[in-house]
Amino acid sequence: METLACLNGRFLPADEATVPIWDRGFLFGDSVYEVLRLYAGRCFIEADHRERLARSLREMRFAGVDLDALWSRMHATIGRSGVAEATVYIQVTRGVAPRKHAFPGPGVPPTELIVVKPYDDAETARHRQVGVPVVTYEDIRWRRCDVKSTNLLANVLANEAAHEAGGYEAILVGPGDEVSEATHSSLLWARGGRLEATPEGPGILPGTTRREVVRIAEAAGIPFAEATITLQELGSVDELILTGTTVEVMPVAAVDGRPVGDGRPGPITRRLQSGFRASISRLIE
Repeated sequence: METLACLNGRFLPADEATVPIWDRGFLFGDSVYEVLRLYAGRCFIEADHRERLARSLREMRFAGVDLDALWSRMHATIGRSGVAEATVYIQVTRGVAPRKHAFPGPGVPPTELIVVKPYDDAETARHRQVGVPVVTYEDIRWRRCDVKSTNLLANVLANEAAHEAGGYEAILVGPGDEVSEATHSSLLWARGGRLEATPEGPGILPGTTRREVVRIAEAAGIPFAEATITLQELGSVDELILTGTTVEVMPVAAVDGRPVGDGRPGPITRRLQSGFRASISRLIE
């Protein structure tokens, strides 16, 4: 099925959507983005994604974005696509202007892109049943990781290192061997019967799926707390979990070749996966 785009309000096949070379997203990575998941044609945790996009726009001082209109076009693009199982990609750049580092003057409209792409979950679903291996990598990203920016080169390098080592993802490790998150996933762990995750702040992206998983945990009576953890401490956790828009709730079986627990998805992970599927079922009922 064809991937459909909406570029500045114009609907067209994604392969035909182009932007000028002077677009600041192309030149500087001066842009923010969001990715949603469609289940049976419905957006999952839509309000959380919209809130995060609004925050990214605000934090990066983007002007001229009518979020209501953008969201309306997103739904129109979904409707026109006719796709039920898909990802929805939204990107907003600071627009097209002569190449100068400073913001362009007033009146330069943002570039707004929406892409609805069919998504096949089969392979990822198989990984969720048995768990995945990950590797660790130095966290060399900028200090505003809480903004969902397209400045992703450091993430790309880390993820490529994981790919070359046969890993599914890379866990990022900062000063003092403190673990933050993965390249495009949030990281949670279980120890002593409690679910934990890195405190939200400038060092990590506020994961929408992570927030939903925390809600699921609390509803299931699983205690949750924000906590810091070092790479050495990570080796003794009972369970390790990646969360994200497409990975959903993904168990980690091994870190740098060393098994997590007994190397199989643990009971807390399974309860969270079950709760996650129940959330999807409520969405599409």
